[in-house]
Amino acid sequence: MTIVVKELSVQIGKAHILSEVTLAVGPGTWCTVIGPNGAGKTSLLSVMAGLRRASSGAVEIDGIDIHALSERDRARRVAYVPQDPIVPPGMAARDYVTLGRTASHGLLRAPSRSDLDIVDGVIDRLGLGGLATRDVATLSGGERQRVVLARALAQGTRVVLLDEPTTGLDVRHQIEMLELLRKEVDECELTVVATLHDLTLAGLFADHMVLLHQGRVVETGAPSTVVRSSALSASYETSLQVIDVDGRDVVIPGRPLTTRQ
Repeated sequence: MTIVVKELSVQIGKAHILSEVTLAVGPGTWCTVIGPNGAGKTSLLSVMAGLRRASSGAVEIDGIDIHALSERDRARRVAYVPQDPIVPPGMAARDYVTLGRTASHGLLRAPSRSDLDIVDGVIDRLGLGGLATRDVATLSGGERQRVVLARALAQGTRVVLLDEPTTGLDVRHQIEMLELLRKEVDECELTVVATLHDLTLAGLFADHMVLLHQGRVVETGAPSTVVRSSALSASYETSLQVIDVDGRDVVIPGRPLTTRQ
């Protein structure tokens, strides 16, 4: 399934949050959106998920405008994972993952045997069997993030949008989370758009990268092209050095290019 953003702009009052953003992400492709704080990354994902309307432009899923779909139909096509997902108190991990099937069976009907089989399959793929009966609130940060990802995958959508999925995780759990996601992209032809702050990890797992600055796309292409572009340091206002370590680009931050008053 392909998600396309066409000349998308978002304006709040006189503030231009996004300006004429265009991108396309096809099946089995992972696109990472990077950029400094305030670049418009979260706003872009929320518009792509159909949670807010753009001032102009469009978002299409396989040629269908996202806002031409009902809320339920959108949930069947696109799964969205915010930075701080809300987990109902006292809910077991398996029950939380099962919420991902709501778009399929509706609010007033219990999940079917088929729904539960899908949930069990996702739990198995993500190695959550030992946590299924645990209260989500008692899980570690890494475990909780895997459960949140499992709920998104249980929706059965072909497009998944993730806003900073590694926030609050240590290095090991960041890698585990991104490797799980990469496996879903490769084996299930998932279409993924994610935002990440860690520039090295962003380049390591993505197929395509988009650099946003002040709401505009200033660089796009293969991760190696974007992280080595002059636009990267300029956007972050920081001297960034990229070195090759075993064939992988590692981004090392230096000193700010400007001094804030």
